[in-house]
This record gives sequence, structure tokens and C-alpha cells, in this order.
Amino acid sequence: MKKRIIRLLALLTALCLLCGCELREVNDSLSQSHKAASQPVHFQDMVYSRPDMEKLEYTLSIALTAAAGTNFDHTIQMLYDFYDVYDAFYTNYSLADIHYSADLTNTYWQTESDFCAANSARVDAALEELYYALAKSPCLSQLESEEYFGPGFFDAYQGENLWDAGFTALMEEESRLVSRYYELRNQGSAYAPGSQAFYDACGEELIRLLMDLILVRQDMASWWGYDSYAQFATDFYHYRDYTLEASREYLHQVGLELSGLYRNLNESGFWDNAYQTCTEEDTYRYVQQMAQAMGGTVHKAFRLMEKAGLYDITYSPNKYASSFEVYLTSYSEPYIFLCPGGDTADYLTFAHEFGHFCCDYASYGSYAGVDVLEIFSQGMEYLSLCYTEDSGALARVKLADSLCLYVEQSAYASFEIRMYDIPPGELTAQALTELYSQVAGEYGFESVGYDPREFVLINHFYTNPMYVLSYVVSNDAAMQLYQLELQSPGAGLACLQDHLDTQEYYLLSFLAGANLESPFAPGRLRSVRELFEKQLFS
Repeated sequence: MKKRIIRLLALLTALCLLCGCELREVNDSLSQSHKAASQPVHFQDMVYSRPDMEKLEYTLSIALTAAAGTNFDHTIQMLYDFYDVYDAFYTNYSLADIHYSADLTNTYWQTESDFCAANSARVDAALEELYYALAKSPCLSQLESEEYFGPGFFDAYQGENLWDAGFTALMEEESRLVSRYYELRNQGSAYAPGSQAFYDACGEELIRLLMDLILVRQDMASWWGYDSYAQFATDFYHYRDYTLEASREYLHQVGLELSGLYRNLNESGFWDNAYQTCTEEDTYRYVQQMAQAMGGTVHKAFRLMEKAGLYDITYSPNKYASSFEVYLTSYSEPYIFLCPGGDTADYLTFAHEFGHFCCDYASYGSYAGVDVLEIFSQGMEYLSLCYTEDSGALARVKLADSLCLYVEQSAYASFEIRMYDIPPGELTAQALTELYSQVAGEYGFESVGYDPREFVLINHFYTNPMYVLSYVVSNDAAMQLYQLELQSPGAGLACLQDHLDTQEYYLLSFLAGANLESPFAPGRLRSVRELFEKQLFS
């Protein structure tokens, strides 16, 4: 089971894992449109400053006053001024998180990260308050022109603003609990993930913490009139253009179609020698070679990353045990954080995060939906196999990894949806462990060994609720890029490069526009199974 846990931790990457700022509803293209291009700023020259909350409140009050007036130019300028303060908050939040993630024992960065986390709900509430004011502005028709927000943007802000002090308090409580999660993971960092020593150190408290988060999130859903937090998160954070019930059915079908192959793969001993040891230099060269061979926007993004030092792929025992990419809006530059494991899985993890980096580079901070964005990160992993030398062995590992991603991430997504179905009065540690055991049995986890408590290792349950599903549906589209590339060299890369700057929020709409198939299409999962059978078992 140890090898599986290590491999799964490498898989659990996210667009913006720590501060979650990419999940907010902001018209980032408008926010960036008034900012002129400048020379790249090296990461070492980026200075953290604790966000000034009084300045934010003052800037908001000025913008609210402008929104009530008839001077459109003044309204827009005050909106931009607010965006500057808003962006500065999240840029500083991200900087604090990057530094804290690099050394979880650093109490200064922990304090700064916690300060930002504690105030993030108020910052987002301020943006909502401003948008509700703009929805009532005499300048509404000009605001909704194509040049600015676009037709109908403020339709959702015409009613009552439920993001008031009560909802902000729930968000603040959620942020407090998430901050506690990082403290507990730091507490357990001295022990191997999934070991008995790890569970002895922090396992029980991590389970209790997840229960507290579930209850708070259920209250958040109720605040907005939802019966289900899973449905609330689907609408509020992810804006998916497919239903929660479609997701449930799809996850069920993944188990039916692929769990048998998953069992066969694990029982074959494939993973015993799948990854080879590598150095930080090896990992860097892998992505460097890939970017040079791909050219175009991908290579330009790599040169920026290299020139401005916008990455950390070094090993440290004090690092946060995951990887992520974040856009530093005030600098108009992305950043990659990698916690390496010292083997060739790092090649794919770095390629994954670099895929996110390229999207943010091409779009000046993408606000595309997470399902769409994960296509480019996972697609970069697949395409890297076609644009690097001697990647034949790694290609087979990636396909096996993809099979496991389908099954394991579907299991986690199914567990996550169902854990929010547990009535508050029945939510106990035993109920969660029993549910996890049930799901593990459905998806074949017995073939590799599992611990019924191991769900506490899935950081997304704590930090990015209802995100895991994105890995599954986007992996299907990413595989299609790989299949295109194999059928016609350059075709998969062209599709990826052509759409790096997409701002499409909805997965199915994006797939249709890119001439890719929906993961929900009849027969699609069966064709995926047949590909795995041919490549891994024939």
C-alpha cells in the first residue's frame, strides 16, 4: 500500500491548492485589461506585504459610491482601483502560502498565511457587495457591453445578496478549519503518509476536522437554500454544465467498466518497479526538453518561468506534501510549487503543473472552469511523452497511471459526494470509515491494500471541496489529445496550443468547440477500457 499512497499523493495536484483564489467568481479578463505589460519580475524580488484591510474597506466604499452615480468613466476607474486592492490581497496570500508551503515549520509564514485565510471571506464578500451595487447602477447597460462584463453578467446579482455577515462568518469558520488542517499535516509530516505512526499522530483529529468541515459546509449550502452541499459546490464553485446526478452515474460506470482492469494491474506487480530514481536536474531537463520541442506558446512560457525563477522543484522534508500552480495576479506571472518524491513520477507532476502555468501565461490569468483547466495540465503530461527522448517506459507507466486515476479519483469523488449525503445527526468517524470501506470495495482497492482511514490523506476533501471529479472528466479529454497525437503527430499539440488561452468555463461547451468527445457520450468509457486493454494487457 505504501507505493500506492506515494503515487496518489503525487497525483493530487491542484490549480490553486492553498488559497483557492482561482475558484472565485471574478471577471479576471476585465481585472487585467487595464494593466500594461511590464518586464518580468523575478520571484526573489516579489515582496510580501500583509494586506491592508482598512484600505480594502475604504476602496470598497469609494467604489460603491461611484457605482450609484451616473459617471461611467469614474465608476470603471473606481472598479479598477478595487480590483488592484483585491488582486494585491490574493497575490500576497499566495506569496505567504508559497513560502509557508516551502517550510511548514516557519511560524512567521504560518501566521501570515493564517491572517490571509481569516480575511479571505471578507475580501470575497466585498467583491460580491460591489457587484450587487453595480447591478443597480445607472450605468448598467454600459457595464454589460462587450468591452466590459458582457451581456447578462449582472443577472445573477439582481436579487437579494445572501453573502452577508452570516455567510461570511461561515466562510471564516471554514478558513479557520482549513488552516488547522495544514497544522495537522505538518504535525504528521515526520511520519510516512498512511503509516500507523501517522494515524497515531494526527489521524483521529483529521477525521474530526473533516466532520467539522462537512457540518460547516452543509450550513453554507443551507444558507443559500440548497439541500445538498455537493450540489451547492457544483453550482457555487465549479459551475459545471452537467448535473450532479450525471456525475454520480458516470462515477458508477467508471467502477463497472474499469475496476476489473484496475484489479488486474495491481495484482500483476506492475507498480513494484514502475518508477526510476531521478534528481531535481533530471526533472527540470525533462520539462525543458519537452517545451523546446513543442515550441510556440509552451516554449515562451518555459522561458519566462526559467528567467524569472517562477518555480520551486527542490526537495525538503519540511515542504507541504503536494504540488500546485498559482497565478500571482499583481505581477501577471504564474508560479509552480512542486514537492518532489525523487523518482520519475516527478517528471509527470512537473509537466502537469507546467500545463497550468502555460494556461495562465497565455491568458494572463485564466478564469476557465477547473474541469477545462485540468485538460491542459493532464494533456501536458500525455503530450510530454511524445516530445521527449527515451520516454517509452514512462509512456506505459503513464497509461497505467491513467487507469488508476480513472478508478481511484472516481472512488474519491464518489466518496466525497456521498459523505455530504450523511445526515448531520449520523455523521461520525465510524460512519465515514464505513462509507470509505464500502466505496473502496466497489472500486477494487482490496487489490492493492487500503486503510479505511486513508481518506484523511486526500487534501482536496479539506482544501478544495468537490474538485476531485475534475481530474476524472478532464483526464478523458486529455487522453483524447494523446490519441490525436499518436494518430497524427502534431495534431494533439496543435489542439492544446490553440486553446491555451481559453476562458471557457464549461467543460462540455469547451469539448464541443475543440471537436473533442464528451466523457459522458455513450460508448466512450468502453472505448477507454479497450485502449487500456490493448496498451497494458495485450
